[in-house]
Amino acid sequence: MALRDELVQLTKDLVAIPSVSEDAAGRTAVIDFIAQFCEQLPGVCVSRHESGGFPSLVAAFDDQPAKALVLNAHVDVVPGRPEQFQPFEQDGRIYGRGSQDMKGAAAAMLLVLKAVAEGGQRPNAAWQFVTDEEIGGDNGVGHLLRNGYTADFFIAGEPTDLTIVNRAKGILWVTVQQAGNPAHGSRPWDGSNPIIPVAQGVSRLLERYPVPGSAVWRTTITPAALHSGDAHNRVPVDASLKLDIRRVPDDDPDAILQFVQASFPDATIEAGHCGSTLATSPEHPEVLKLVDAASAVLGQQPAFRDEHFGSDARFYSEVGTAAVCFGPAGSGLHSHEEWVSVDSLEQFYQVLRRLVAQY
Repeated sequence: MALRDELVQLTKDLVAIPSVSEDAAGRTAVIDFIAQFCEQLPGVCVSRHESGGFPSLVAAFDDQPAKALVLNAHVDVVPGRPEQFQPFEQDGRIYGRGSQDMKGAAAAMLLVLKAVAEGGQRPNAAWQFVTDEEIGGDNGVGHLLRNGYTADFFIAGEPTDLTIVNRAKGILWVTVQQAGNPAHGSRPWDGSNPIIPVAQGVSRLLERYPVPGSAVWRTTITPAALHSGDAHNRVPVDASLKLDIRRVPDDDPDAILQFVQASFPDATIEAGHCGSTLATSPEHPEVLKLVDAASAVLGQQPAFRDEHFGSDARFYSEVGTAAVCFGPAGSGLHSHEEWVSVDSLEQFYQVLRRLVAQY
């Protein structure tokens, strides 16, 4: 079968597995599929892992956890319509949930592993497949890293349009709990309405962190959910506000939390998920190997860019490993019409083949 046909078929096979992050059966099914694929390859060692009910898999050519190069793909997806798990190819695109994010990249990585194994090469590299990136990553890449699966260079195959993402914002999720005192809605002076101090606090936040009119490299705070009240004619008992904070590497998370507390002086502030930033020098020797491989395939040097969402690359960046995101082109990330370009999958595959040959 021609490479292009293999890429299309394997991507469709992966997309057809409804491996939504919160679905234990789907998570297991996709790792079972990948394990079966890898176990048929000559010389490949497969190790399966589990943390918090989330399975992951590492394929390599020996059983040593530390590697020079790690290629990573998350194979969990966000929820989608039923028809999105019935993938199809049209006009050079593969449509379906996870095609762009990031089962197309996973398929290309698996076929690189197949080519390397069948060619008799034994690079100092590992292929990681995890199932919890969409909900934090701590039980996938975080678990593997804590258990010795280190690297000199880590690449997450996130959809980057064949550019290299070497900087990404960190994540901080905060919940503001504001107490009130209920009263009849016609007599607000008899109570204390928690919505009012929450609204005032949001105004203070947005004065410091205004909503950008376009993409900009600075910290943003997004009020993501507000819950309060149970009737039209009653002052609420309390109010709960969820904040999605995306910070640039130069901004201290503790200082941001202090400002949030100052903005809601009488509220309880609960810091939840906290993901570190991604910050890797474009001049790092390992990154330059990727630049050389991509330049040879693309005919020009790949661009570097910043990204506003987090990825599993941050876990390795946090411990000082050179880590980037690099993946195929597509569109519709998390939307009702998600697709990945087959041409870009072929290019992505060729770049990885050249890169792995250096290890």
